[in-house]
Amino acid sequence: MKTPLAFLLLASALPAAALAGPYDQPWVIVTSDFAPSADPNLKPVIINRVDGENSTRNRVTTTPGRKAVVLDLPPRKGFSLGTQATFELEASPCMRYNLAAKLDTQTGQRWTPVVRSSETIGECLTKFKGGTAAK
Repeated sequence: MKTPLAFLLLASALPAAALAGPYDQPWVIVTSDFAPSADPNLKPVIINRVDGENSTRNRVTTTPGRKAVVLDLPPRKGFSLGTQATFELEASPCMRYNLAAKLDTQTGQRWTPVVRSSETIGECLTKFKGGTAAK
């Protein structure tokens, strides 16, 4: 079977950027922190989406910059509905952000999204010199 010449010409005309993957430039990982906490008001969240991109397995790999992050807090004991919050994250290159929810009180539904921890992504720093160190 021969490949039509028109198809080969079209394929060669595709811009290289369209074929680039998420790891061809510095990246950021936004994920939930499920580590146990001594603070009873600190709860794990579900990463819903970042800048409109849905999460996969509670994790999003994206580019650095200002990001709109939508988080869900599942229903807890005594509540039938979960809650959702959106917040702005200034994401630095080559960083992993572990997010959680800080409850106002243990008996209420109000909470604030927090960056529980952040760390550098060593592979990204090695590949792209000059990334940001963890603070």
